[in-house]
Amino acid sequence: MKTRLFYAAFICVIALLTGCGTAQKGLKGSTAKQLLGLWEVKAVHNSNEGGYKEMPNGMFKMILDNGRFINFMTTPKGAMITVDGTYRLVGDSIYIEEIDHSFNASQIGKDNPLNLKLSGNKFMYLRWFQAVDEFGENQHQWVEEIWQRVEIEDMEVSRIDLEQELRRLVKDPEAIRQVIN
Repeated sequence: MKTRLFYAAFICVIALLTGCGTAQKGLKGSTAKQLLGLWEVKAVHNSNEGGYKEMPNGMFKMILDNGRFINFMTTPKGAMITVDGTYRLVGDSIYIEEIDHSFNASQIGKDNPLNLKLSGNKFMYLRWFQAVDEFGENQHQWVEEIWQRVEIEDMEVSRIDLEQELRRLVKDPEAIRQVIN
């Protein structure tokens, strides 16, 4: 009986250590390496609204190899950081942002888990739950974001890539035209 209890405890400890080892900070694993770089949000879908909507140019996420991220936006008056902190990965599909600073005060000091899906090397999908917005208003909605890697490239090719990616997600041709045009 003691031997069985010992082996059961041993297996539990191994399982716990293995499970803890799946969380990755910074540059570890192929998914983490694919995340590195500068991303621009292209379209957003709030579960309280219909369909994806185009986002204005100039909203970015920088994911660094030291385990830090910075979201910022450009405006006619300059650039501003909207949120920053550290990130970690749990497996290949959960990206958790640990918020240090944010224009949404309700996020500061909290972990923001996001469902992550990478499509090739160009697109990243993030889905997260927004309880409260930056104005303190209850939202209780899921937010889905399509991010495109920022690269030196032909803008027409970039637009076509985005259109093809939207066709995989959205079945309404008019909604796709609204985001692309």
